[in-house]
Amino acid sequence: MSTARIVERIASLGLPGASTEAIEIDQTEADALVAELVKHRVLGLFVSGYEDGKIAADDTTVDQVIAAHDEVMSQTMRIEIMAIRTSLALADAGIEHRLLKGAALAHTIATRPSERSFRDVDVLVSGTDISKAVQVLIGAGATRLQPELRLGYDQRFAKSVTMRLDDVEIDLHRTLCPGPFGVWMWPGDLFLLKQHVPLGDVQIPTLDRTDHLVHACYHAALGQVDPVLANLRDIALLAGDEADAGYDVERFDGTVSRWKGRAVVRRAVGSVNGRLDVDLPESLGRYLHEPVDAGELAAIDPYLTDDPRGRFAALAPSTLRALPMADRAAYAMAVGLPDGTRPRDRVSSLIRRRH
Repeated sequence: MSTARIVERIASLGLPGASTEAIEIDQTEADALVAELVKHRVLGLFVSGYEDGKIAADDTTVDQVIAAHDEVMSQTMRIEIMAIRTSLALADAGIEHRLLKGAALAHTIATRPSERSFRDVDVLVSGTDISKAVQVLIGAGATRLQPELRLGYDQRFAKSVTMRLDDVEIDLHRTLCPGPFGVWMWPGDLFLLKQHVPLGDVQIPTLDRTDHLVHACYHAALGQVDPVLANLRDIALLAGDEADAGYDVERFDGTVSRWKGRAVVRRAVGSVNGRLDVDLPESLGRYLHEPVDAGELAAIDPYLTDDPRGRFAALAPSTLRALPMADRAAYAMAVGLPDGTRPRDRVSSLIRRRH
């Protein structure tokens, strides 16, 4: 069995429909295995699987994995502390927010929090609050990693603003993804319902399960060409199984339809089915077979580009076309003639490109 397939089986542990046969690991695979477990953020699943007798491996391999996992968990705990600090700072400033992704999911859907590592703090705030949120974090000692393209860009067009505090990255999100699918979203939908995740003795506001599933699909489909297996596992855990879909199917479908995201969910579900051993509920699996608008399918292409100028450059033309006419001039000016220290040639001529 290849290393890639072993990691996929480890990422599938405990999912509906996954094999219960023990995973046999050869010592010669140890270095490559650890690298892949780190890449796909499933070190904790190896440790749990080994402790539960679902993985058979030699002592050398186990020791390597545990050492790597201890290091990752040490960083994860630092990130969790930063999530608490960030949430408390925003709450004290009266800024409504939602904790996103791994920091929230590790304590809600994971069997054990140690099974779901993450690399940064992701928090959603409204566009009208994002500038205030940036200033709140700066006041707490954080630094902004990139300047605003133009005054007002963050509030109107940015996916997120990346900050750093005590060597931990904090992403303040205005929406869940860049590009046309970010334009088509209604981020205000994500503030209609609220749950809380306990971190330490603090209850931090987060999305409800259905909204987490929407986000997980967008992140898996549009975040990377080769999705991280932990992100695909999030979808499977949030979705539930055929006997008990764990989310509000009607509301999920309504959000996806309103956000023009059927192609996004199709790609996400296809990735889950192609990489993990899992039986998804038919309510989610049917996205593989239902018709999808050709415009939505085409809109995915720039997210999967290998454009040497980077993801921002690849998405800028399609973002411009997706925006309402009233917003296009402001976006074009920000992208084509940015203020501040950002190199202007990084995105030169993008607004004139035609695809």
